[in-house]
Amino acid sequence: FFEACWSQFPRPCANSEGLRTKECCPVWSGDGSPCGALSGRGFCADVSVSDEPNGPQYPHSGIDDRERWPLAFFNRTCRCAGNYGGFNCGECRFGYWGSNCAEYRESVRRNIMSMSTTEQQKFISYLNLAKNTINPDYVIATGTRAEMGENGESPMFSDINTYDLFVWIHYYVSRDTFLGGPGNVWRDIDFAHESAAFLPWHRVYLLHWEQEIRKITGDFNFTIPYWDWRDAQSCEVCTDNL
Repeated sequence: FFEACWSQFPRPCANSEGLRTKECCPVWSGDGSPCGALSGRGFCADVSVSDEPNGPQYPHSGIDDRERWPLAFFNRTCRCAGNYGGFNCGECRFGYWGSNCAEYRESVRRNIMSMSTTEQQKFISYLNLAKNTINPDYVIATGTRAEMGENGESPMFSDINTYDLFVWIHYYVSRDTFLGGPGNVWRDIDFAHESAAFLPWHRVYLLHWEQEIRKITGDFNFTIPYWDWRDAQSCEVCTDNL
């Protein structure tokens, strides 16, 4: 059983070569091969995307880098085997652990209002750490693919801290479509919120954010808390403590 691994902009691929070849199959350090192929973790494969037409709320085609993602940037990426995951198949799929990703472990998210003050403060400290830690694995695009040159001669990527990486990912998927020229945008589209992708996209988004926090803190039991506001009489989380 094989599964494609698509990410935003992995650092090893955010360069002229990656843009020119449209291939993002980074080497896994564990065995020195692209996608960990020598260890059976995955292999480099053509990206397959849906041919289904866009909905009527988006009448454009071929003008937005997010259309048929990620083909504007990459058409070959790592496809990971079994429970392996990550942009180079060097990690595990969400929910799996261990050197061979064979251990399944369920993570339980808790209501932040049921957590102790110490636990709440630890969560806040993790967010502060994320805000002050440059993400070692991902960068963000600071321009469109067209602005980077036909052959990728002018790559436009930038470092970003782990917290803002996920702010940017959410912005990138939901922003307006640029039609060219100052102020010329198409506002009637939101690739994350106005379609059937709303629930699955945000589920994977939170799992990814959770995993990145675990990596920078070393706390692999970390889970994102939630606030159940259904019976709240006021904004209980609108305090200086949270």
